[in-house]
Amino acid sequence: MGIVDFFRRTALRLILRNALALEEEIYAHFLDLPEELAGLELPAALQAIVEEEREHRRLLTQMVAGRLEDGQLVQALESRHIHHLEEVRPLEARYAPIVEKLRHIAGHERAVYEFFRSLYEKSKIPFVKRAFLFLTEQEETHVRLLEKLLAER
Repeated sequence: MGIVDFFRRTALRLILRNALALEEEIYAHFLDLPEELAGLELPAALQAIVEEEREHRRLLTQMVAGRLEDGQLVQALESRHIHHLEEVRPLEARYAPIVEKLRHIAGHERAVYEFFRSLYEKSKIPFVKRAFLFLTEQEETHVRLLEKLLAER
C-alpha cells in the first residue's frame, strides 16, 4: 500500500468515525423517548426510525473496522424499510411530552442528512458512495417522517 492509499484510508476512517458519532448521538436521543412517555408506546413510525438508526450504527461500525463487505452492503440496501409517508399523521396530543425532544432530534437528523449527502457527492470509491447514498436516503426519510409527525405543532 502506498502512502497516498494509506492517507485515503485514514481519512475515510476518520470520516466514518464522525458519521458513526452522529448516528450514536441521534440513537441515544431516540432511546431516551420512552422515559418521557410515561408508559406510552412509541408510534410505529418512530419505532421504525429507531431500528434503522440501530442498523446505521452497525453498518458504520463495520465500515470503520474494515469488516463490511460489498455483499453485506448490498444485503442492507435490499432490506430497506418502506415507509408509507402518505399514511403518517401528526402525533396525537398524548405525545406532547416528547414533541420538543423530537424537534431537537429532527434538527440533528437534518444535519446528518446534509453530512451524508455531501459525503455521497464527494466520494470516489464506489462501495463507499453506495453506502452513503443508502444512508442519505434513509436520513432524508427520517427527516420527512419527523416533519409529518410534528406538523400542526
